[in-house]
Amino acid sequence: MVNLTNEWNYVTSAFQLSTTKDTSTKESNNSHRLSDGAIAAIVISILMSILLAIGGFFAYKYRETIMDFIRERLHLNKDEDNDEISSSGDIDFYVLAARKDPRGLSGRVLIDGSPLPTSYKYMVGYVVQDDIISGTLTVRENLTFSANVRLSKSVSIEERVERVNQIITDLGLEACADTRIGTEFLRGVSGGERKRACIGMELVLSPKILFLDEPTTGTIIFSIHQPRYSIFKLFDKVLLLCKGKCIYQGPPGEVLSYFDKYNYQCEEHDNPADFALDVLIEASKTKGSLQKLSKAYLHSPMHTHMTDLIADLDPNENEIYDENDERPDEQNRPFTNEIFYLAQRTVKNAIRNPQLALSQTVVAIIIGLLVGLVFYDMELTVSRGVQNHLGAIFFIVVSQIFSTVTALEPLLKERVLFIHENVSGYYRTSTFFVAKLVCDILPMRVIPSLIFSIIAYFMTGLQRTFGQYLIFFLTIFMSSVFGSAMCFLAAACIPMFAVALISVVLVFVVMMVFSGFVVDLATVFSSISWIQWISAFRYASNVLTISEFRHLTFCQTINSTKICQLTGKEVLDDRDLAYATDWDLWKHFLALIGMAVFFLILAFIQLIRIKKTK
Repeated sequence: MVNLTNEWNYVTSAFQLSTTKDTSTKESNNSHRLSDGAIAAIVISILMSILLAIGGFFAYKYRETIMDFIRERLHLNKDEDNDEISSSGDIDFYVLAARKDPRGLSGRVLIDGSPLPTSYKYMVGYVVQDDIISGTLTVRENLTFSANVRLSKSVSIEERVERVNQIITDLGLEACADTRIGTEFLRGVSGGERKRACIGMELVLSPKILFLDEPTTGTIIFSIHQPRYSIFKLFDKVLLLCKGKCIYQGPPGEVLSYFDKYNYQCEEHDNPADFALDVLIEASKTKGSLQKLSKAYLHSPMHTHMTDLIADLDPNENEIYDENDERPDEQNRPFTNEIFYLAQRTVKNAIRNPQLALSQTVVAIIIGLLVGLVFYDMELTVSRGVQNHLGAIFFIVVSQIFSTVTALEPLLKERVLFIHENVSGYYRTSTFFVAKLVCDILPMRVIPSLIFSIIAYFMTGLQRTFGQYLIFFLTIFMSSVFGSAMCFLAAACIPMFAVALISVVLVFVVMMVFSGFVVDLATVFSSISWIQWISAFRYASNVLTISEFRHLTFCQTINSTKICQLTGKEVLDDRDLAYATDWDLWKHFLALIGMAVFFLILAFIQLIRIKKTK
């Protein structure tokens, strides 16, 4: 009997869980903790990674300013002259279309001599150069979506369908009307048909003004680079800009005679559009030439005409709609309609683009089988049971949160579409957020979490009661939701996939270090130990640890005698986890929910603040 007791004391001291918890055992515990030097090295590495991530983010955000400073110091040419003129025109084009913050610029934008109304973005169309459109929908479905979310509630469904069909006919899209636009995984319509579909998305609004960025097709207002003469002569008016200064604004037929007065002659067979561009390039190189042409415009009848228009402006006239005009602004579009149509499109995108859902399901199955095989039917022994149970819980939580980074790339791709549609007045920011959350983020996490929980829970041999399985599933699901919320925030803040991925992984690693499994939190410097209170890994693992261990008893067989003196409650005591009441468990679960909600709120705020210039 004496030998039996000695052997039991040896086993319990090896796992530092002796029921007597005497002083010698506590000292043994301390000897196994990481040294202050090791902890300091880990913390310094984490802080350096954080500083590098922050530095990379600001370097990307202010890259143009940094590059301008470097060019100035090294006396490098900025860009080719025609590109500089092109970008200058693009900036002014964005300002006219109310796509760019006008701070730092002078002048006023008027429509028929009147200032821009508050509903300006709901009455103009803007077709971007990059053909931003949902690739999983057909041409007809994209046009119908635009009509449903942008037109006033006074426009009936029949009128919307009729308008969509008319636009399809006008743009020559009948042959591809029911063909999907196309994605990287799906071949769709041609480039020309895609461009016309983008134009049709704006035409359904019957806009007062239509802006097109390099479409090479006729319209009211658009920017175009080096058009051929057959297109150039069709313009009603042309506006020539150089470094933000107006050089000419008038009919295209008078361009040659105007510049001829200032000793700029066009050769006989030269394209007038190319000639005008050559004049602008020369003006941009020579300060005297630019001042000469700018001064000439200021004394021209063109500038006098614009000055007279501004002088006749009525400051009380701030609306250009007639009384009976259709007003497709937010007040005339119910929030519920926007939610319905945007949710409908989100569901269609998920169904027609199954690669993401399939990959997440496959990953859930593989990781679930891996967990089940590694921790298969865990024993309730002192020598192996405690370590395996804790290891399984830690690995489960880590794998589920880290697996959510697969959602980062799709969110970044949809970011561009959101920016374009939101600034164009398709829908409110809150509409997009709610539809994305309810129809995409949450549903996309339910099935993988359910599949993983069924496989992992029953293969590992955790306590097989319905109540504890439900706690396990809810914890897995909320861990995935937290990870998705973190990815949502990163996608809203950082447009580059590589930088966003590094940032998300960095946050996850920091939280994982302070989960209580990697290092004893009692040994961490007090100045950084507060990070444990914002660690989703810690809250999720605490829920599973309390749920599993508070009803367990671990046994050890010595000399054919089974001794069950170690309980799960003693393991929880050793880890400083309270377990006496249900609140001791659910408070960690509520904290996990709170962190997910917190990051979702930050993502929503960033969606509102995001710079919308597309």
